[in-house]
Amino acid sequence: MKQTFKIIFGIALIAVGLLWILSVFGIFSFDFSTEGWWTIFIIVPCLFGLFNDKDKVGPCIGIGIGVLLFLAARNIITWQEMGQLAIAVVLIGVGVWLLFFKDWRHHGEFAQTTISRDGKEIMKIQSSFGKQSLSFAGKKFEGADVDSSFGALTLDFYGADIADGAFLNLNVGFSGVTIIVPDGMAVQITVTSGFGGVSDNRRSKMDAGTSPRLVITGKVGFGGVEIKN
Repeated sequence: MKQTFKIIFGIALIAVGLLWILSVFGIFSFDFSTEGWWTIFIIVPCLFGLFNDKDKVGPCIGIGIGVLLFLAARNIITWQEMGQLAIAVVLIGVGVWLLFFKDWRHHGEFAQTTISRDGKEIMKIQSSFGKQSLSFAGKKFEGADVDSSFGALTLDFYGADIADGAFLNLNVGFSGVTIIVPDGMAVQITVTSGFGGVSDNRRSKMDAGTSPRLVITGKVGFGGVEIKN
């Protein structure tokens, strides 16, 4: 982590220095305005992922979109241009990933582990680039952290032993997640979304005070979550 921070900080200093030189010669207008400062919360985590994660294409796409958001926030490009360029960046990234980093015979990546947290058995589910389905029938479920990107994931809770207050913490990007819950289960939804959303299509919607209760939290970006019976 320390070495990664040194590398990222070094790259940032070099980039600022080069931009400053270009500004001095009038090639590029550069100042230290705080406009667009919030994009660092997108760019910096993606930079860490670029150095630490196996997947390099995802962080590169995130960096590209973060840079485009920064340029739009500083009125260097329009927000309409940013949206169109962001789609282009995603298409290029996925194309590069398919051509150079993916076996065409491989149908996505899926990983599932269980950890202990606050006396509960919490699942960690990661799904990307493919269509995956996971059933919890006959299993005790207390909570799960779910990461889904560039694919489709179905979580089926029919027949599961669900503890009251069990949770799903979602991190969904460029993906679709379907959550199937049994009739008579209360669902509490607190999910933030950007360029995406959550659809509650259950036939019968129980009051949040009913037991058992499934709490769904997290964030959705460029994707969608559907909850149904």
